[in-house]
Amino acid sequence: MLGASLIGEEELKELEDVVSQKSPFRFYGIGDPRKVREFEKMVNSYFSVKYSLAVSSGSAALFCATAALGVGPGDEVIMPAFSWYSDFNSIAAMGALPVFADIDESLNLDPKDFEKKITSSTKAVIVIHYQGGPAKMDEILAIARKHNIKVIEDCAQAFGGQYKGKFLGTMGDIAIASFQNNKIITCGEGGILYTNNEEYFVRAVRYHDLGFVRPAFSEQIENKELAAEDISFVGSQFRMSELQGAFILAQFRKLPKLLEECRKKHRKLRELIENSKFLSVRPHFEGDCGITLFIKLPSKEEADNFSKLLEDGGVPVGPTSFCTNIAGKYPVSTKKMVHDDIPPFGKGFAGEKITYAPVDDCPNTNPIADSYVAIGIGPLYTDENIDYIIKVIGEAEKKIFG
Repeated sequence: MLGASLIGEEELKELEDVVSQKSPFRFYGIGDPRKVREFEKMVNSYFSVKYSLAVSSGSAALFCATAALGVGPGDEVIMPAFSWYSDFNSIAAMGALPVFADIDESLNLDPKDFEKKITSSTKAVIVIHYQGGPAKMDEILAIARKHNIKVIEDCAQAFGGQYKGKFLGTMGDIAIASFQNNKIITCGEGGILYTNNEEYFVRAVRYHDLGFVRPAFSEQIENKELAAEDISFVGSQFRMSELQGAFILAQFRKLPKLLEECRKKHRKLRELIENSKFLSVRPHFEGDCGITLFIKLPSKEEADNFSKLLEDGGVPVGPTSFCTNIAGKYPVSTKKMVHDDIPPFGKGFAGEKITYAPVDDCPNTNPIADSYVAIGIGPLYTDENIDYIIKVIGEAEKKIFG
């Protein structure tokens, strides 16, 4: 566990404030609700962005992001096959076509396959910074700008991470993060959307709250026409409560120290692997959150054997939050999937059936993902814990490679 392992008196104190105010709804109440808005302001300051919107979940943030960009029927949105269902759903629910692209050794979107999958209908790309490790943003952004494609940065597992001195989520057009229980910081469920684009922000605000722009947001907007009451906009109900806001506010204050601890321990483990003749680590960028060490083995068989040896030695194996190749897994089965198969659209949505990309359209994703063994790193791990992991890694390496 990451942020969840640090839950304590700070979260309780913030929650007590909400209870004493008797105002769990963020916009009004008996008292003076202000936790969610305070959190948004802190995010703006920390990441040096103009706008942020706290919502009920990371998935909700993705839905708001695609709505903010105006993604809809006839559009295509590229995403890595090694991803999560929420990314796919946020595209499909807008009536657009999700297009899968391969990953590279970083376990993130392969820039070359991203460019290969671009068509005249491509409107956006979702870039996932998997397990705190940055994608190759320089290459991805250059390709996206060349083809006038909008970039959504999914920082669900990388909140606070950096790439070449820039915070993840601040390089694309719009970004999201998740605060589900397995994420870097948590309030059980919750999410955030952040951007420097005022129009995208207003559209996200409308989508998260039934099409409304309440005073808490209209006062932030320079172009008041965007917040006009006579604008019709279909939206959902993805508001963050004051209870969530209070909890995540306390967690957010712990983020710098949490990342510092994880990165320090990740560095020590990484240096061990980098000196190995047989093992390697996922390509590393400074700014990696350090929450998971990915050890690369020559083959899936050796990775499976290595993983078992670590587990037998008492080392927990597996990332702190999961992605998978969703292209062939329930409920996203792309072998024969058409819009008819995805409720609530029904037959004939957008004028015709749309068949998704075949599973074998991303031939590198499974071989790359299957060759890695993941070891999660928590902020409460001691030096003795890390030394023990190093010992077990060394023993496992000897048993496999001699």
